[in-house]
Parts: sequence; structure tokens; C-alpha cells
Amino acid sequence: MSKVTVSKEFSWDMAHILAEHEGLCKNLHGHTYKMRVTVAEKRGSLEDDGAAAGMVIDFKDLKQVVNQEIVEPLDHAFIYWGNSPDEVEHQIARLLSNAERKVFEVEFRPTAEMMASYFLSLLEDSFDNLDIEVVSVKLWETPTSYAEARGEN
Repeated sequence: MSKVTVSKEFSWDMAHILAEHEGLCKNLHGHTYKMRVTVAEKRGSLEDDGAAAGMVIDFKDLKQVVNQEIVEPLDHAFIYWGNSPDEVEHQIARLLSNAERKVFEVEFRPTAEMMASYFLSLLEDSFDNLDIEVVSVKLWETPTSYAEARGEN
């Protein structure tokens, strides 16, 4: 049997700064991110019994995991690099946090490439016990620009 994948798309709004960027992205700005998550059954076969018969995963279950791990924590948040050399980035994060606004600290410069890789890793951990392989995470920062991280298998 051929390998079957399923994909689901998600979107959310989020702000960031790219420290040390030589262009406009060094300023505080936001995007409406779109992300496509593609998964496959690790065993290479579809479920063969129960409510999930004939499925890689129920789309409802895929949606629940991605929303819990990524969309809900990040929607309308300021994502920032905790070790950023840009003091303004830290000041904005502190100001927002002190005002009880939504912030999300990461250990990397929040580029589309790094976020796609981070999201792939998060989802691989979340789906590991479900015998689901995360094939790829494609993250659009604009309607015409995206980064894609692929699983190792």
C-alpha cells in the first residue's frame, strides 16, 4: 500500500522583531501566519479498526493537538528571542508582560525558518506516542513567502 499523508491548515496573528536585521524587520511588526501540517502513519498503513478505520488520524484530533501546542499559545502574542542582543526587544517583552499581555519567549531568533523547525519538533514530540509521523510543517509569513521543515523519515 502506498504511503498516505493528510494535511491541515491553521492561521493566527503574531508579532515579532528580527534583532540585527538590516531591513525593516528589525522593527516591531506582525504577520497573519498560515501553517500547513502534514502527517502520516508511522507504520505505513492506515488504521484498520474502530472509529479511525481507514484514517491516518482524525482531522479533529490533528486540529486539537496543533491548536493546543501552537495556535492557542501564539495567537495575538509577541514572540521574542530570550537571548536577543537587542535591548528594545527585551523592553517590549517586559512591558507587555508587565501589562499582562500575551508574550511567548523562544531560545532562537524568531524567523520563519526557525519557527517552522521549532513547530515540527513540538509536534513530533506530541504525536510520538500516537504512532504518527510529522512529515512537514510549512509556515507562511506572507501569502507568497514560506519556510518548510521536514521530518527526518
